Amino acid sequence: MVRECGLTAYLLLREGLGVEARLVRLKSRGPWTHVGVLVGGSLFESIPSTERTRGGVHMGSLDDFCAPERAVKVGYIPISLVELQCENLFHWCHKQVKLRIPFDDNYDLQDDRALYCSEFVYKAFLQIQINLISAELSTLSIPLVGVRKVVFPGDLIGMKPVFNNVFTLRS
Repeated sequence: MVRECGLTAYLLLREGLGVEARLVRLKSRGPWTHVGVLVGGSLFESIPSTERTRGGVHMGSLDDFCAPERAVKVGYIPISLVELQCENLFHWCHKQVKLRIPFDDNYDLQDDRALYCSEFVYKAFLQIQINLISAELSTLSIPLVGVRKVVFPGDLIGMKPVFNNVFTLRS
């Protein structure tokens, strides 16, 4: 199954809809509000809980990720890997699903017991010695918590000078 990735992983980014997406867009000053990783033929992401779904790290589907009721735009970035990196990335992501790692509502980069979407992707790639952040971490002021260093979805694409693989789902 891992060989299906063709030694390429894909960062999938979404400009989403809804209140959470608007807040992320406002704080990050960019369009991207959600990120997942496609590796070994599987899409891994961390999502917040809703009335209908249990949040946290899970295996999703590309159809759900790109669904028009969730997304305005979807983009992707291919990342070439060697075979061992591809296998380790897949296995680390799959392990987080099996551990039922919850969504990190506190946006705490220091605590790996819960992971928000871009934290999950950032730490997944760190497991295979790839740092997706080329600039200083963003900060976020959270009421009753304080100021935190965070990784926004758009922070993960600093390593790519051009991001032109975008599909507009709505106008």
